[in-house]
Amino acid sequence: MAQPSSQSPLPKKNGAKRPQWWAFAQDCIARLRATETNIVDLERRAAAGNALMAYDGGDSPKPPARRAASGMQSAAVTMGRVSSASHLPPEEWDAIAADGGDPFATAANGSTRAAIPLPLRDVILVARLAATFRNAEGWEACLQPGALTVVVGLEPPLSLGKLLTGAMLPNGWSTQSRAPRSAPHPVLQLPDRPVMEKELERLLHHPAPILLPVGRQEHLPAPFGTGETGERVLVLEKVNADILLFALGVSHSATGRIDEESVRAMLPDDESLASLEAGHLAMACRAPTAQGVAKRISLMTKAAPAGVVARERSGPAIIDGATPVHEAVRNIVADLAAWQAGELDWSEMSRSLLIHGAPGTGKTYLARQLAEAADIALVEGSCADWQAQGHLGHMLAAMIKCFDEAAAKAPCVLFVDEIDAVGSRFGGDQHGMSYRVQVVNGFLQQIDRLARTPGVILIGACNQISSRLDPAITRPGRFDQTVRMPLPSIGDISRILGKLLADKLSESAIDTLARAAVGKPSAELDAALRAATADARRQRLPMSSDLLRRHLGIDQPNPELLRRIAVHEAGHALAAELLVPGSVVKLSLSDRDGWTERRSTFAEFTVEEIETELLILMSGCAAERLVLGDISGGAGEDRESDLALATSLVLQMDRELGLGCNGDGWLRPSEMQRLTEQEKQRVRAKLGRRNARHMHCSDRERTLL
Repeated sequence: MAQPSSQSPLPKKNGAKRPQWWAFAQDCIARLRATETNIVDLERRAAAGNALMAYDGGDSPKPPARRAASGMQSAAVTMGRVSSASHLPPEEWDAIAADGGDPFATAANGSTRAAIPLPLRDVILVARLAATFRNAEGWEACLQPGALTVVVGLEPPLSLGKLLTGAMLPNGWSTQSRAPRSAPHPVLQLPDRPVMEKELERLLHHPAPILLPVGRQEHLPAPFGTGETGERVLVLEKVNADILLFALGVSHSATGRIDEESVRAMLPDDESLASLEAGHLAMACRAPTAQGVAKRISLMTKAAPAGVVARERSGPAIIDGATPVHEAVRNIVADLAAWQAGELDWSEMSRSLLIHGAPGTGKTYLARQLAEAADIALVEGSCADWQAQGHLGHMLAAMIKCFDEAAAKAPCVLFVDEIDAVGSRFGGDQHGMSYRVQVVNGFLQQIDRLARTPGVILIGACNQISSRLDPAITRPGRFDQTVRMPLPSIGDISRILGKLLADKLSESAIDTLARAAVGKPSAELDAALRAATADARRQRLPMSSDLLRRHLGIDQPNPELLRRIAVHEAGHALAAELLVPGSVVKLSLSDRDGWTERRSTFAEFTVEEIETELLILMSGCAAERLVLGDISGGAGEDRESDLALATSLVLQMDRELGLGCNGDGWLRPSEMQRLTEQEKQRVRAKLGRRNARHMHCSDRERTLL
């Protein structure tokens, strides 16, 4: 046989070792081509009127007899499996290459395509299925009686049954969406659409094997995925270079071979190939040669997808802020840099942080800043979004997928929002307890898995650390640190406003606005700034304090309200300083609200410490009553309010801490809506005594207020 010239080197890959599934895929394609050949032959004969199509009952033509795969291989295809020898004279080989053709794919008669082409969609799917099952033995395992095989990533198209019957199933087999009670031939149960649980149950009652296509991991039926029910769960192989080379050898060659070395060199990486839309891949494959297909794919994957704009950075993100949570994030960034430089072992650094605080305080923004400052990827998930996927199996699958993505993108930041939606295994409500236990256990398993995955920083966020959050989630080892995200201070608000309004408002106007906006979360400030800017642009007016005040919902200061707020916060500050000297950190006032930031009064969690904390919490109302003669509702409203915290402490003493009326008993956290009348009376009496004590304060304390 003639050898190619030196100008026409043979591709190294053409004679190299194939992937394990390659021979199995070739046998499947040979069977599919024989089926198509028989069908085309029947159609030609019927059109010519030379023969009638034979029927064997039913509404479809009798399936063509299938021979052994080895008997259907052409000499060129068989040679292509084991040899890279040339099949054309050297001068002809060189002439084809010079014209931009592929001599490997050109037959001796000059044709470059098979006489009967196969649909490219079917060829690629056959290759992906062969790569998924690996070999004939792997495929035959799913045809055994009672076998249940789930293929994740395989959408159930109507043509799938026809494709399997023509290319992969043994002679005499057929596919049906549900096996009949009796059938003259073996049946593979293959649903042609996503099945509901009741439909799946009906399939399971028949011993015929089941092949269950599942579009996405999170759509796995509830009993599946653990392996405990005997199912076999496979993930459909994504389109990669080997699969594409195989398909092009079928679709763009008359010999079963292509110039694999040059094609492979032009193809992008497997991740880019897997991300190609089916329509884009089909457009690329309309090129006349395999090299042309590879060139088109390369151009497609280099272009940014529609709607995606590259993020421009002016430099590393600067994490400014003087709160403990900002300091914790800066420390994580520094530790991560030391780990990446090899100066710190992963086990030595802080790898997780749980942030809690009021909505809109900037928890999500801070996680994004962390990722930008460290120059690593950010993966975002939400417990509420996971639960929205469906029943328990779907929810857990969505959770696992999120953690899988983070592990695959390491080093990265995994930000999990609304973490309190996971719930607790120790809640008082027994309804749905089994569900919550499985969700919490699944979440703990994924967190523990991340601890063994170097490079993933876990950031959790919730609005409130409460009895709704399982204690196993917050313990050290799961989250290294738990830090509260406070509302922005006057300094923080001035800095936020100053960055955007320095050329529009005077420094004194910004300071006045900042003082009035104390108590507003960062998200509300940001939204108000954008709305005011848009309003000024539409009305062709300059930015003004009045315009921004209107969008922030800040009225002109009410002197009487300001005095009440000041008296209330002064009561907290005075009581805290008298009872726990040095505990007051900061006192903040706004036109509508105020708060006193202080260090914890608890060291040993004794009855005396709890009584002190209750006195401080109730001192705001007491100060209003002493100075103004009456009280407002400012001590209540939400779960972080003075009254809510005081009530929770009283109930904890009685039910959880062994320091109250129930002695040493632990009766689990209380649920406010289920309190007994006796518990309500006890809370009222205990807090009422604290108010009475405040009313008997000394003349010196009254003077200070």
